[in-house]
Order: sequence, then structure tokens, then C-alpha cells
Amino acid sequence: MKLQLREFLNDIREGERIFIEYESTSHPELSLDGLVKWSNEEGIPLLIVDMLDTFHLFVQQLRFLGYSTHHLENLCVIKGGGKVEFGKVIGRVRIMEEFYVQLKEYTDAVRLFFEKVKSDKAVIVFLGTEKFMYSFQESSYRVEEYFEKVVRSPLFKGNMIFVFALKGLMSAQVKALWHESSTRVLEINGRGDRFFIKKAPKPDHLDGVIEL
Repeated sequence: MKLQLREFLNDIREGERIFIEYESTSHPELSLDGLVKWSNEEGIPLLIVDMLDTFHLFVQQLRFLGYSTHHLENLCVIKGGGKVEFGKVIGRVRIMEEFYVQLKEYTDAVRLFFEKVKSDKAVIVFLGTEKFMYSFQESSYRVEEYFEKVVRSPLFKGNMIFVFALKGLMSAQVKALWHESSTRVLEINGRGDRFFIKKAPKPDHLDGVIEL
């Protein structure tokens, strides 16, 4: 099956988590650009959770490829570590081992975001989470604890969550848990202009292709 990006995005229901894997040689920033444009056209607020300046790297790559990034400048952003700010930073999450503290800071920032946009429905995009997890991914206990306390926490039912992750930084356990915890799993091809569907709620979507 072949789908256009808009067709695929319109099929996603509130409360879903979409996990998107990419290689270091591919261009996930093209997918992010398409997702932002779709959310703007649909009137759905979008929030970036930026771990370790990954959002800045995506923006820089888009500029290098000749894309305009003006529509990204006003996005609300929660920063997790890093030094480079892009967009409107509305909250910060400290990079620390006490996951319950991280979850509280994230929750407080997301509440502020919903108050700001005056909506009960939003797209939340996580960039660079695999960089943060890299420091403890060899500890099975810590990985399980992170998924239990942070990833699987039922927060804000109106969210549609997208997690972009670089394949080369994930251990087998981390990758397996992301697949298990997500309703859909996509893999970006080398050029970044299409997705391969690896997991989906609809059987006829499995092994399908999404084109930007």
C-alpha cells in the first residue's frame, strides 16, 4: 500500500504514539517539516520536546538543503539540556537520573503549553530522546524504569506523540521497548522522502510506504 503523508497523518487518532527511526545518512528533518506544515494547516497546536539541541540540528540541515524555516521559529519548545535555543522556549527539563523529577518538569511545561494554545488536542514531537537514553541504555533496570515512569505515563489524552530516533544510538532493548510502546513504527529511507511502515493498527498498512 502507498499513502501520501497527509493521508497517513489524517488516519492517526488522539492518544497514539508514532515512533520514527532514521539513519545518520537520511534526512528526518524533511519529515518534521512536513509534520509541522500539516499541523498548521489542520489548526492543531504542535510542541517540540528538544533534547540536547537536536531541534537546532534539524533546522540547520533544512537550511542547508535550501528550505525556509520561518514557520518553525514560532513553535513552542521544551528544552532538555543543550545550549542552543530555537523557537519559543516555554519550559525546561533537567537531564537527571531521577526520572520522576524529569516527568514532573515535563508535565508542568506541557500544562503551560495547553494553557497557552487554549486547546485540549496537540501534536507533541520528541527529538533527541535516544541521545539522552544513551548514557544509561546498558543498564536494563534503568531502561525499564525510564519506560515505566516516563514513556508509559498516561498524560494528556488529546496528544498525538511523534518520537524521532537515530537507529545507531539505540541498544536492542531500547529499540524493542519503543516498538512495543508505540501504536505505529516508521522507518525513514535514505533520502528522507518516504517512510516504510513497520507497525500499524490496520493490517493493510503493514509494509506499506508513505511518501512526503
